[in-house]
Amino acid sequence: MNQALVKRMFGIFSAALIGYVFGWILGWSSFNPNSDVWALAAGVGAIAGLIVGLTPLFWSNVGMFFGSAIGLYLGWLLRTLLFGDVPGGLGLVFVLGGAVAGGLVGTRPAFQRDGAPLRALIGALYIGFFGGFLIDVVLLDIVFKLVRTRSILGQVPAAVASGVVGGWLGARLKRADVLQS
Repeated sequence: MNQALVKRMFGIFSAALIGYVFGWILGWSSFNPNSDVWALAAGVGAIAGLIVGLTPLFWSNVGMFFGSAIGLYLGWLLRTLLFGDVPGGLGLVFVLGGAVAGGLVGTRPAFQRDGAPLRALIGALYIGFFGGFLIDVVLLDIVFKLVRTRSILGQVPAAVASGVVGGWLGARLKRADVLQS
């Protein structure tokens, strides 16, 4: 398959995933989670991310996008630890602050080109998101029936452990052809 096409498709999918994460977390943090507005916000975020992924904007700021998504998640966890799962208010500042801080870290030159730092960010986001889902939802809930209720903090161990492993694996990749110019 043409390498340029693979890179384009990876960028589109990655931007859609990041948009989904942004919509989900901001929707959850801004509105009553029981109202399911977060699900609508996640869909809108995925579509917005998909559109960004179709433009050169994504690849010219790739580290910022991945870093801000990871920072957003960490800010969400901090908000939940400090204030509980209460939408809006001061807790939303922590969520947005995490996104800004992660985005600023991602703008560093090391995260803007193929190398271990960028691959670590990508691995942490992908494997943290999908690995956390597979461990918490599929394995612990569906297969072993150990999880009866869901909470943000209850899902943290699986997502963070998966993210750490993903970041470690991503940094160990010798080269990622899809990230080459």
